[in-house]
Amino acid sequence: MASAVVARTWRSTPAESIEAGLAELWREIGRQAPVARAVMSNLVIFRNRSSAGGRRLDSLAEGLPIEEVVARHPSRMILIAHEHRRVECEPVAAGIGIVTFGPPQARYGVEQIAVQASCADASLPSIVRRIVRGDVPTSVWWAEDLSQVPPVPALVSMGRQLLYDSSAWKDVRTAVLSLAPIVRNRRSDCADVNWRRLAPVRQALVHAAESMQADDLRHADVRIAHRPGETALAWLLGGWLAARLHWSDAAAPAIRRCADPDVRNRFREADADANGATCRRQPSRSSLLYRRRAA
Repeated sequence: MASAVVARTWRSTPAESIEAGLAELWREIGRQAPVARAVMSNLVIFRNRSSAGGRRLDSLAEGLPIEEVVARHPSRMILIAHEHRRVECEPVAAGIGIVTFGPPQARYGVEQIAVQASCADASLPSIVRRIVRGDVPTSVWWAEDLSQVPPVPALVSMGRQLLYDSSAWKDVRTAVLSLAPIVRNRRSDCADVNWRRLAPVRQALVHAAESMQADDLRHADVRIAHRPGETALAWLLGGWLAARLHWSDAAAPAIRRCADPDVRNRFREADADANGATCRRQPSRSSLLYRRRAA
């Protein structure tokens, strides 16, 4: 499917009129030109109201690659702006919209629903159940720093998949610990959108490995240096290497933060003596230096 956004339509609506409002929007758009209603799943996006600041409901998804995702995998987008309270309550505001993609002869649209709720965590599932399509699977996108705003189990358990972006984590250890119960229960698959940012590095390493012996790789002395703010990415890379090469805990790569804003300069002298390959991620210049251990 095409990924370019053609048009957006948005309006505020009472929470109890979401479905009726969407039906009217589809009729309006259909009168302008033919459009197909596309939905393969529900995508529930959680935002903390305080971190969203004073954003309007129609701008809660700013900064997230949501339209890129739904253009390829059409979903009913449900954005929840939550303010934690100790009492159960109903949504206090709602908005609806339709985003259309594709050329005129093959235009399709996906639905957007935004809800502002000031309520106890226990109220969130009941709010979401009224809005999701029951005939398609649901994914939950936790659009907050998991080390600061841990996931709400009752909401996460509604989805087959939990999405998050580890690049936003201020404390990687705390964030990982918040995910531990979800991983243990195995009710939802976890998917880190930060993972795709490693694709060029992983491809380069696979290419470099073609000229090395498997035993050399397993006994390699691997060090991963990362710039400030890229701790999670460095650990993702280390975990991938450990899994692919079947390393023991004792053979895990050394991971450290490099204060030098240009990480490449730190390895120029080391590279001259290295027996192996060096791989660096651009544009943020995370570096990996491979050395063969002495026999």
